[in-house]
Amino acid sequence: MSVSASAIKIEKEAVEVKISFEDLLIDKNEIGISLGYSAGKTPSYFMNMVDDVVKKLSSLCQPKAGYKIFDIDKSIIKPYGIYIENAFYKMEKIITSQIKKSDKVAVFVCTIGPAMEMWSKELFKQGDSILGYIVDTVASAAVESTADYLHNQIENSVQEEEMKITNRYSPGYCNWSVSDQHLLFSLLPKNFCGISLTGSALMMPVKSVSGIIGIGKNVKRMKYICGKCTVPNCAYRPYYLAINKRRLAKNNN
Repeated sequence: MSVSASAIKIEKEAVEVKISFEDLLIDKNEIGISLGYSAGKTPSYFMNMVDDVVKKLSSLCQPKAGYKIFDIDKSIIKPYGIYIENAFYKMEKIITSQIKKSDKVAVFVCTIGPAMEMWSKELFKQGDSILGYIVDTVASAAVESTADYLHNQIENSVQEEEMKITNRYSPGYCNWSVSDQHLLFSLLPKNFCGISLTGSALMMPVKSVSGIIGIGKNVKRMKYICGKCTVPNCAYRPYYLAINKRRLAKNNN
């Protein structure tokens, strides 16, 4: 089933959402933060490279996203995890403290396709590691923006049914085992949104995101509490801290 983002409803079947490149928010300051610089402090030389990569992004980015809704089995309660379709997902309290109040979860996937990844690999092969790394970083920002867009559209839609949503969480975040990708993908149609999974739980295309979003009347979407996370050197922390700043600025306007 394929629908426009504005037509999202709480469906029991898998739904593929139409997203165009114009729907994505590519924040160059956040890319600079992901490159390791303080906000607004990225050297102009690197920002010029970011500008060039972002200009090419529109022709190389092919965003796709989809989801499927499942009930949470609350008849079996464990402190660190949830049951979906008779399978147990072991998670840290940082996730379950939000998800446990949900009545349903949206299992989602999204991707920007393989072109940016292929470009980055070719640059590394040619010895241009700096540009290759910038291409990879811009690609990561683009796929997270794709996930943001889907997340926001689901939030807007469930409000029509007097429901709310939680933050989104993915295997590999907050000590949630990457191996649970296999459980999540077993809930979705094969090659859903053009994404497959290797035996080691790596998504193909690599620039893809999967995870869950809680849905219910007694949940809420909160700022990401990366400061309480125990995972050292988390690659996602700069990005989600930037999201918090963006939402705070939006709420203050």
